[in-house]
Amino acid sequence: MTKAELHELVDRLPDQAVDGAVLLLEEISVGRIDPEQAGFWTREWNEKEREADEDLAAGRVTRHEGDEEFLAELDERAKPLDENCST
Repeated sequence: MTKAELHELVDRLPDQAVDGAVLLLEEISVGRIDPEQAGFWTREWNEKEREADEDLAAGRVTRHEGDEEFLAELDERAKPLDENCST
């Protein structure tokens, strides 16, 4: 996105969104948010973060003691998929 396109986007912002956009741009411009990481501040990203927090709070997670345990479970879960695929 060019700065000109950004200016056009800002001009189209609803009034109630201006403060949030200003805060984000200010944080980026003073270096508190890495511009390459700005995508983590999108509405969609934050919605997924909230979903993950809800899953954690509700116990809908699986924890593994290490890589080997994780990979073994992943292999186990993939077996039914492998069986359904014919090559």
